[in-house]
Parts: sequence; C-alpha cells; structure tokens
Amino acid sequence: MSDYFTDLANTFSKKYKVLVFTDVKTAQNALSRDVIVKYWPSGRPTQVKDFIFFYKEIRKFKPSMCISVFGAVNVFLIISFITRVKARIAWVRTLSTQFPQRKILLCRKALVYKFATKIIANSKATKFDVSDKYFVNKNKINVIPNAVRDYNSVLPEIKTDRNKIVYIGRLHPSKGVDVLLRALAILIKTSPHVNLDIIGAGSMRSELELLVDDLKLKNRVSFLGAKSKNEVLTCLRGAYCSVVPSYSEAFGFTVIEAMSVGTCVIGTNNTGIKETIQDNKTGLLFETGDHEMLAEKLRHIYSNQNFRDKLALNGYRSFLKFYEVSERVKQDFIFFEDYM
Repeated sequence: MSDYFTDLANTFSKKYKVLVFTDVKTAQNALSRDVIVKYWPSGRPTQVKDFIFFYKEIRKFKPSMCISVFGAVNVFLIISFITRVKARIAWVRTLSTQFPQRKILLCRKALVYKFATKIIANSKATKFDVSDKYFVNKNKINVIPNAVRDYNSVLPEIKTDRNKIVYIGRLHPSKGVDVLLRALAILIKTSPHVNLDIIGAGSMRSELELLVDDLKLKNRVSFLGAKSKNEVLTCLRGAYCSVVPSYSEAFGFTVIEAMSVGTCVIGTNNTGIKETIQDNKTGLLFETGDHEMLAEKLRHIYSNQNFRDKLALNGYRSFLKFYEVSERVKQDFIFFEDYM
C-alpha cells in the first residue's frame, strides 16, 4: 500500500468502518487499529477463489463504497456491481500503452469499467487515455494526482553531489534510458566529471550495457539494480538532478518523489510528465526522444547552479502545494465523502 492509500484509509476510519484488501502482509503496520485488513487468497486477486472470497466479504459487511486500484479493479468492480454497492470507484494510474494492445483485453477492460460509477485518473493524460481506449464518458472520470510524503523533512542531511545524475525506473524501451545515455555522452564533453546512477531492473539492461560500451561511458554509468524505497530517496536527495526520459507516463511518480526531497527534475514534454513539471519554473522539459535537447538542458543547469537550485526549490514548493500526501488526503476525503 502506498502512503496515500494508507493515509486515506486511516482518515476514513475516523468516521466509518474501513476494510482494506491487500496481499502485503506488512500493510497493517501503518494502518489504524480501527481498519480491518483482509488478505487475498492469491498473490494477485485474479483467480476464481479471489472473486468468491470477495463476494462473501461484501455480502457480510455491505459497504456503501468500494475503491479499487491496480490488479484489484476487476474483482472489485464486478462483485460490487453484482452486490449493488452504491459507489463503485476504480483508480487508473497506468496508461493503456503499458499493457499488451490485444483487442480482447481492451474490450474486457472496457466492459469492466462500465460497472464503475466513477473512474479516478491520476492525470489528464490518463483521463483521455481511459476515455479513448475504453470508451468511458469523460464526465464519469475525475483527475486526482498521485501523492507522496514530504521526505525532505525526514531524511538525514545529505550533501548534493554536483557530479551525480540519477535515473529511477524500469529498464524498458518505453522509459527512454537510451536517450539519457546519449545525452550523457554529449554532456561529459563539457562536464567530464559527471556520473549517472541507474536504479531499476528490466529486460533492457543487457542492451543498455552494450550502449554504454559503444558510447565509451563505462566509467561514467553505474547500474545499481532495484533498491529499497529509503535507498531510492537517499540517492535522489544527494543527486544534482533526476532525469525522467520516458516516451509516455500516466503521471510520472518519480518526478514528485524527486521534488519531495528537493532535487531538480528534467523530464520529457509528454503525457503526465508535462502536467507535473512547469518548464523553467519547477523543472525542465525536453522533447521526447531528443537526446541533444536533453544534453542542452543538462548543460544549462551545470553552467548555472543558481538556476538549478531555484528550480529545485520551486519544485519542492509545488510538491507541497499539490502532491504532498496529508494535504492531498484532506481534499480527497471531502470529495469521496460527498460522493457516498
């Protein structure tokens, strides 16, 4: 469970009986004692036994609202529709392009979304994607952005390493890591001491390692693999810049994570990323796939640290206003309660 959904459940539990269905055994540690935690029979709730289990629980507790996200959406919407739950809400946080574009899968999801009384998208890009791909009426979709805690105030003091750039995410063709590597090859001509840390795993690692060799960046790039949340945040906090070079993102979660620790962010000018970063104000944007433009943006912040520091500060202030968990939950709780 993310910080956001944990806090939302705890906030609801002050006035209502709340059940959380999860496969994470440690989820209960962060939840209020008033929250009832149920664990799916399967690791991912897609089996027949999960549907039967959920049906029995819904019949027992008779909720007035069901909120679902990720792998639980299908079982939540189908069973809550059958049992006539008044408010049936599905949270969509991923673009359809991240899934196999098989017609039968798109049709199945379109049918499932018809059982929802409300769809929550994490960005305008996600809203349009849900509407276009799954034929959901736009009036049925509300946008509520992702949120994380204010980690800047709880992490230990860490000095910014001027020579450190960081990428965090999957090593997948859609993430544009190759674009970042080509930009780095240009940047080191004027900033020869810059290094890139790549945090994450994926199918492209071998291909990217070959590209690193071809670009003669072996001494400048470190593949660190998957890291814990605290390790990721610590790495972000110490970086001079975080780069999000994705070809598409529903929201750009790593953007607000970087902002939450006061780190400057550069991202692609597309989908959810451009909704989160205000160019030249809270971060920098470059054209999708354009490694030369990315290199120019990186050169700009390396030639003007005051400008970089201003972007980082403005990014943090924007995060506090729009994407910090406690503030986000206060607003969203009112929205959900009014909808019940």
